[in-house]
Amino acid sequence: MTIKFLGAAFIAGFMMTAPAQASLYTFTQTGYEEGASISGSFSASDVNSDDWIKGNIFSNFNEISDFTVSWSGNSLVSAFTHTLADLSYLNYQTSRTVLEDADPEIIASNWFTTTGFIYVSGVGAGSQGGSVLDMTLGTESSTTNLIQVTPAAVPVPGAVWLFGSAVTGFIGLRRRNKSAA
Repeated sequence: MTIKFLGAAFIAGFMMTAPAQASLYTFTQTGYEEGASISGSFSASDVNSDDWIKGNIFSNFNEISDFTVSWSGNSLVSAFTHTLADLSYLNYQTSRTVLEDADPEIIASNWFTTTGFIYVSGVGAGSQGGSVLDMTLGTESSTTNLIQVTPAAVPVPGAVWLFGSAVTGFIGLRRRNKSAA
């Protein structure tokens, strides 16, 4: 009888599991002139399990579901924010806490424009460090610092909690039956 309940609890828990959700990664890059910095985040899933989050405007962004980058601004380039609609490239090796010193790591937003603001950083773009450009004014701010990446904690799936509570319940039921006997 207990095995049937345990099996039913396992099947119910398995059926209630949601598909893998995107992980949230936050990033910062400092060292720009006048203390300016970049900060941002992206939500992504390593769809093909190759330890890389990859996407670009020439193929697809199927591993990246959200992106934002904010530039704090300085006297060379005014503050701005870019979103997923502005993203040109993002290649990140998920096992690392820095981005851009391994080929083809890169973050680039609005890269191929002739107006507005461009952010590009990484070996995939040709060098370590980053650059922020104001294409209208023809000014640039740069750094040699790498992007620091912090992945968000991975939540425990609901099925684990359901399965754990079912096992605990069965242990309690078994103890109650033994003490009644």
